[in-house]
Amino acid sequence: MLPYIDGLHFLPYGAFMLRRPARHPAFGEAILAVLSILLAGCATGEVDPGIPPMSFEQRCAQPGVVKCFGFDSQEETEPFIYPPYGMTIKRGRVVTDVKASGAGSLRFEIPSNTGADTSGSFWQNFSDNFGTQFGEGEEFFVQWRQRFSPELLNTSYREGGGWKQAIIGEGDRPEKTAYSCTQLEIVVQNTYQRGAPEMYHSCGGKDGSYEVLDQQVRSVRYQPNQWMTFQVAIKIGTWYRNDRRYHRDSAIRLWVAEAGQRSRLAVDQTRYDLANDDPGARYGKIWLLPYHSNKNASQRHATAYTWYDELIISRSRIADPDQ
Repeated sequence: MLPYIDGLHFLPYGAFMLRRPARHPAFGEAILAVLSILLAGCATGEVDPGIPPMSFEQRCAQPGVVKCFGFDSQEETEPFIYPPYGMTIKRGRVVTDVKASGAGSLRFEIPSNTGADTSGSFWQNFSDNFGTQFGEGEEFFVQWRQRFSPELLNTSYREGGGWKQAIIGEGDRPEKTAYSCTQLEIVVQNTYQRGAPEMYHSCGGKDGSYEVLDQQVRSVRYQPNQWMTFQVAIKIGTWYRNDRRYHRDSAIRLWVAEAGQRSRLAVDQTRYDLANDDPGARYGKIWLLPYHSNKNASQRHATAYTWYDELIISRSRIADPDQ
């Protein structure tokens, strides 16, 4: 039974509808004003207001941080850039003219007449020796800054299922290199080019599906020519082994911020099951890439760009940037 206060009727997920107060209209209006403030705060899902915004250097110095990558030099970044499949020329490179901080950022070019793998990818293990990975009972956070050219946001790519932003997946092991399509992966993408980040879990490896996360609409739309901030939180409960025995004890969240603004909750998937039936597999690697499933290579379109900067992996919630 949903609660009722004279003048207010509550709907699912914290929404409410104003009804004409039968009695004490001033009281009803006062209640509405208070609840509007409270529910507005809940709806935005801001990062803890007790955590002040920080510079990249300050965020990297916080307890719990396991890796920071600033994309400040081509020499440092080059070994982790893959070209598009079947090519040798890389379309990801460090540039110095557009950056969130430091000396540079990673820019991917999306040329005309390209298929799904428009630009290649950047990858990074959470630690160079594979020692930092996350499994059952653990939680971790991944934050990055990203910028989008108007051409990327304004082009309707023919037959495209939506370009990706990041894949958080299985980490490498001494005896095994993990690639981007893994059973336990979490993906952030512009699903069906709807103009706002959404998420799914598993590269077809959970009950044979790519499972969409949290279909409740909390749209935080992409904005051109500014450094937006994205932060993913993954809380791992008991691994789901594809045995139809569900535990509902994992959670995935995504916060998004426009430049100079506080983060807002965009995805809030609780009571969830993360699939992993490989005893040795754990979260430990991230891919940054504008891969666009089913994109038609025959389409002529303007060259587009996306930039990445300030990648942070941490055991604790990461503060918003201070700019």
